[in-house]
Amino acid sequence: MKRVRFTHTLLALAMSVGAWAQGSNGSGTYYQNANGQKGQALKTALSKIISTGTKDLGYNGLWTAYETTDLRPDGTIWDIYSNITKYDPKKDRAGNYAREGDVYNREHTTPQSWFGKASPMRSDLFQVFPSDGYVNNRRGNVPLGETKGEQYQSANGFSKLGKSTTPGYNGTVFEPADEYKGDLARAYFYMATRYEDRVGSWSGGVYAQSSYPGLAKWALDMFIRWADKDPVSKKEVDRNNAVYKLQLNRNPYVDYPGLEQYVWGTQTNMAFDYANYVVPGKNGKPNNPNDPNKPDEPNKPNDPKSPDNPGNNTTPPTGAMVFHKVTSTSDFQAGKYYLFVNEAAKMALSATNKAFRTAVKVEIAGNTITTEVNTNGKPYTLTLGELAGSYTWFDATEKMYMAYTGPKNALNNAKDATAASAQWQISIDNGGNVVISNKKAAERMINYNDKQPRFGCYMQTNKQQPIQLYVSSATTDIRNLPQVDTKWVNVYSIDGRLLRAKVLQDEALTGLPKGIYIVGKKKVVVK
Repeated sequence: MKRVRFTHTLLALAMSVGAWAQGSNGSGTYYQNANGQKGQALKTALSKIISTGTKDLGYNGLWTAYETTDLRPDGTIWDIYSNITKYDPKKDRAGNYAREGDVYNREHTTPQSWFGKASPMRSDLFQVFPSDGYVNNRRGNVPLGETKGEQYQSANGFSKLGKSTTPGYNGTVFEPADEYKGDLARAYFYMATRYEDRVGSWSGGVYAQSSYPGLAKWALDMFIRWADKDPVSKKEVDRNNAVYKLQLNRNPYVDYPGLEQYVWGTQTNMAFDYANYVVPGKNGKPNNPNDPNKPDEPNKPNDPKSPDNPGNNTTPPTGAMVFHKVTSTSDFQAGKYYLFVNEAAKMALSATNKAFRTAVKVEIAGNTITTEVNTNGKPYTLTLGELAGSYTWFDATEKMYMAYTGPKNALNNAKDATAASAQWQISIDNGGNVVISNKKAAERMINYNDKQPRFGCYMQTNKQQPIQLYVSSATTDIRNLPQVDTKWVNVYSIDGRLLRAKVLQDEALTGLPKGIYIVGKKKVVVK
């Protein structure tokens, strides 16, 4: 018996250790062999990890891969060089092109001419992205950099070609949009790490002749700056996981935001801990709220708790909810949950992706939307509030208020709604569309961009697609919902969320916490 108990103890201990020692983004123990390493040694350890057991999909295999790694929520190709394209992944690939928007092709962010078209670099998904064929061709094989774009600019000035303004490099460069600079910087970090034993022979002026640092100083400084200003997004995390399923390796600079500081920057003296990673803060310094050298912040006056200011402890609704279309200003009620929708495209506002809000599909039937909310791939609810004659929009999932602080057409987040940039004016136009204009930048309104499906804050002269609001239905609406059978019922929360669908009436409330529920057509109180 003692032997059995001891075995069980060891098993439990092993299970508890295994559960604790897990890497970021579901990577498990993938990075375990880099644990405790620093600087150059960390880079080499990572190189071995991400080079081992990989699968070369082949150059033609990239087309199929893009159908799972690089699709927008609406099913079109996620183009990194153009913001006017909506490419079908199968129909619009390769082929001839005469202008931006004709076809998409495979863009080697590290040009394949630099490494002689050798494998596996030529078909490495972490550095070969889908992009507009024409814009890709205009880039050619020049380095990425910063420029005024005097030689060429893609539509809306999204990508630029011209003389470098980046310190340390004087040639012609190609500058991507700000929202993809971090993505591309992390692609270069990956290449310099995985292929550290090869980069010394590559041309192009970006990679160094030695395995460490592996990147020329001007390029490394620029990429670290880009990565800091454009942090890892949900798009990158999702792509990283999708590539892992196909290519069987990962990009550590996506899994561990700021890892470049541990390899090349201000944290090279700090050991990497794959299971308890400390993300560097701004300028590469670790976030440390308990820093004894940090002066105490002055006490702030109490913030009045009104419906417009639910606070960061507010729990977002989850599960299925019912929403009806806002048709009059009487539907604007502080404390209610709303969906931002473009009815023409049947797209609703969802999670933040860099400086914009992503768009996800919804089904609309008779001015009603029934959908799960506040989870991956589903719409996010915004709570309406009132503040000094204006409105506020609070995202309880991301614990942020929507705001406009720029640049250009961004739709930003703010920690509070005290600034005019986080306050909005709302009206309904003659066409039934909701006009939500920013209090600080009154010429800008929240609209839907159908060319690159997302929600942003656009100039009123920009002619983007209008939005409609849908508000969470009241319990009076729920009571009229039909039931399939008297023995089977739906259970709703008091604010309209579907909690249980088609359950036996006798078991409808089993296990539910105290509260008020709608069961069938009746209001029930659980004490």
